[in-house]
Amino acid sequence: MRPDERVSLVLAVTGTSVGSAERVVWELATRLPAERFDVRVWLSASPGVDELAESLAEHCPVDRVAEVGSRWDWRGMLGAWSRLRRQRPALLHLHHPRPTSDPHLVRLAQAAGVPHLVITEHSSARPDAEARALKRRELREADAVTAVCASAADALVRDYGVDRALVRIVPHGADPPDEAHERATARRVRDDLGVGQFRPLWVCAARFEEHKGHAVLIEALRLLKERGLDFITVLAGEGSTRPDIERRVAAAGLDDRVRFAGRVDVLGPVLLAADACVVPSIADELPITLLDALARARPVVASQVGGIPEVIDDGVTGRLVPPGDPTALAAVLQEFHTKRDAAWHLGTAGAERVRAEFTWPRVVEAFEAVYDDVLGLASFEPAGGPGSGMGARR
Repeated sequence: MRPDERVSLVLAVTGTSVGSAERVVWELATRLPAERFDVRVWLSASPGVDELAESLAEHCPVDRVAEVGSRWDWRGMLGAWSRLRRQRPALLHLHHPRPTSDPHLVRLAQAAGVPHLVITEHSSARPDAEARALKRRELREADAVTAVCASAADALVRDYGVDRALVRIVPHGADPPDEAHERATARRVRDDLGVGQFRPLWVCAARFEEHKGHAVLIEALRLLKERGLDFITVLAGEGSTRPDIERRVAAAGLDDRVRFAGRVDVLGPVLLAADACVVPSIADELPITLLDALARARPVVASQVGGIPEVIDDGVTGRLVPPGDPTALAAVLQEFHTKRDAAWHLGTAGAERVRAEFTWPRVVEAFEAVYDDVLGLASFEPAGGPGSGMGARR
């Protein structure tokens, strides 16, 4: 391609709800320079991404494409192939929200004549042997592979035999908060919940899925209640395990201390209102809400899993606890409440780290450099820091 030629780019993600993969696609679609990229987005046909599709349609064309999950789905294969053949993008950037996503799209893109492919892995979960074999072939065909953290990159090496030197790490980002705008809403949140100096507010913002660790958090809260500590905890999000967590809250006698906020469209003021934010994941990569909380200088306690330790230096920019350990989680939450100055310093240091190294403009610039490398438009060298795994293939 000529350096002055606009790049026809399709960003594809087939998640059925809005998660980190969809958020990255949103940021790319709305931030990539229009003078360089002609962007089109493929989203799932699921109602769970309807609102995202409507918002993105204000910025670029959006197609609703059902995932081809079976080799026997000839109609779906033909539809995806013909769509790619008609659109003829110079580059397909495929985002995998789970290891078994889009198992046939790479081959269909090749058959349709799409010349370049970038794959981004958002999960390091291990699929079954058959799925691993299919994915191994898929990854071999990519011009570039990116992962959101080192642990996800290591999983690509372990499970699929990908050369670690070929995997570029592009972490998630956070926007600097407009605290002057958010503060009034944050104060109302605290007033409505009745929290204050002696009654802290803790926020956990995550989908209700087993690996997010809500059950561990509820057990930690039960321990703190037994110790006589008063508190309010807000659980923001929806998901399949919410009914089970509601039962656990009732069984632990925490109905007066735990609030289920449901889906919160504008999460920033809720995070800003918190005395601390909790990320109790059993398994995870790099939760965007973790970065959003740190960007607001909130003290954060999180499980030592996935890419979280790549952001939080325990005792410096936050606190880390072993995954699945409610006793350790309870101890840190109690410490945050009794040693507020130390917690405040952790939040401040966390904010400095995120605002310097984990921002959406840096993420978009990193992907733009990957695209240039794949298209032969520029050399690409690692720049150091959290994105330092993004060196070019030699």
